[in-house]
Amino acid sequence: MALAGAIFLVVGFVVLVKVFGLLGKCNEVLDLARTSLAVLRNPSLDDDAKESALQSNAVKLFALFLLLTAGAALALVLPAGLIWVLDLLHVVSLRAVLELTLSWQFLLASTVVGVVAWRLLERR
Repeated sequence: MALAGAIFLVVGFVVLVKVFGLLGKCNEVLDLARTSLAVLRNPSLDDDAKESALQSNAVKLFALFLLLTAGAALALVLPAGLIWVLDLLHVVSLRAVLELTLSWQFLLASTVVGVVAWRLLERR
């Protein structure tokens, strides 16, 4: 039963990251960072224009940081919360699930399966 709980934690996290659109937000962060570098390198802008553009980007980056942090926290807490409730109902042991999830065998297996799944989905 611990294996099912551990798989649920990983799959639940991945699904919630997808549902919350966190990967798209990461791309937005990269785009804003590239834009900020382009602003810094633009010789046609004076210091005031550069500062204004960079401050605007900084506000957007901070908002994205908060959104990504909150989204990742929710994606971790929601599946773990369900396992915790199941532990309270004596269906599965939260301790056993967490121990299995943090074992090197499970981490290796879930990483390999995740990379293979990602590559297969990327080909579509």
